[in-house]
Amino acid sequence: MGYTGLEPDMQHFMLDDIGYIAHSEYKHWLWARKGRQIIVGDPVCAPENYAQMVSRFLEKYPQVLFVQASRVFAEVLQKMGLQVNEFGYETDIPIENFSLKGKHRAKLRQWQNKCNREGLIVRDVSISDYPDKKEIEDLSKEWLKGKSGEGLSLLFRPLRLKNEQDVRYFMGFIDNKLVGLAVFDPIYTGDKIIAYYHNLDRIANAAPHGTSASIILAAIEVFKNEGVQYVSLGMSPLKLHEKQVRELPGFHLFTRKAFWYAFEKLSFIYPFQGNASHKKKFNGEMKPVYLSGTKGTNLWEVFLMLKAIGML
Repeated sequence: MGYTGLEPDMQHFMLDDIGYIAHSEYKHWLWARKGRQIIVGDPVCAPENYAQMVSRFLEKYPQVLFVQASRVFAEVLQKMGLQVNEFGYETDIPIENFSLKGKHRAKLRQWQNKCNREGLIVRDVSISDYPDKKEIEDLSKEWLKGKSGEGLSLLFRPLRLKNEQDVRYFMGFIDNKLVGLAVFDPIYTGDKIIAYYHNLDRIANAAPHGTSASIILAAIEVFKNEGVQYVSLGMSPLKLHEKQVRELPGFHLFTRKAFWYAFEKLSFIYPFQGNASHKKKFNGEMKPVYLSGTKGTNLWEVFLMLKAIGML
């Protein structure tokens, strides 16, 4: 989530020679009068400095919610006395030996073959040089119309119609008509791009089923040739491990049960099951991510977090 943390409306808490924490303040006249600082992802620093970064941050901002924290960061928060709950999974796809062979990615092969038969062509495009920006805007409006979760501004960066440093756009065409696009943000180690994060999709209603997956697969082939290590498909919210033993000590049991209920029953809020099912077909590496807060992880704090990220 490091690239997302560079958005213009984010604030940055800096410690010289150590790193920074990207955060955003959420205030509401009724729900959060004193406000909450929302931190998405881990601090941008070496893991051995997480505790120092958070301690210094809490001296200035005592009321904080941590969203999409890694297991390593969540363990640091738990050792500092904060309550931590599993919040979902991230899916990473190692691509050095990526292949569609075998039963685990059979659905991807089926989708790709179908799209190939219908004439889908995927291109790596410079968004600034694309001649018809209105075509992209119309596609985006069509895709967003009626979609759940379109306002998750802290978890996803918005579609922009100009080049951003190291951001990649892959577009799908049938008969030279734009039917889909995918945007990938860079993931760095030092000054080297080691991976890409699939930030967003835009798919036409009339596009063949499987267009989104086919565009991602085309991007993976390009990235593989460039020596990129993996592609992250991002988080599947509320997709939890089946057994509570995966939780860190001191988790909030009722909140966990509420997450299970929301995943199963509240798809009108956000397509929890569809999101998880789509990513599962890539047969990637699944890593749990966590939610924490200085005031616990009870349902009130979860409610505030969901309001802050735009899910409610």
